[in-house]
Amino acid sequence: MLVPDWLYSRIPHIWLSIGLLFLLIGLAAGPDFRLFYAYLLLGLVCLFRALYIYQARRRFHRRNRVAFLHETQVMHRNRK
Repeated sequence: MLVPDWLYSRIPHIWLSIGLLFLLIGLAAGPDFRLFYAYLLLGLVCLFRALYIYQARRRFHRRNRVAFLHETQVMHRNRK
C-alpha cells in the first residue's frame, strides 16, 4: 500500500500526538480510573514508536546522503 508523501513525512508526528493524547487522557482521568495504567502504557508505547521511526528515518537518510569533496585531489603516478 502506498502512502502519500504528505502523510508519510508526518507519521512520526502522528504517533507522537497519539501518545501525548493517551498520556494526557490517562493523567486527567486519574488513578481511580479503571484503565489508567493501560492509557499510560499505550501512551508510552506510542511515544517510543514515534522515536523509533524518527531515528530509523534519520539513519536511512544519513546513510544515503552523498558527500561532496570541497577540494579536488590529484593523484600522480610514480614516475621512474
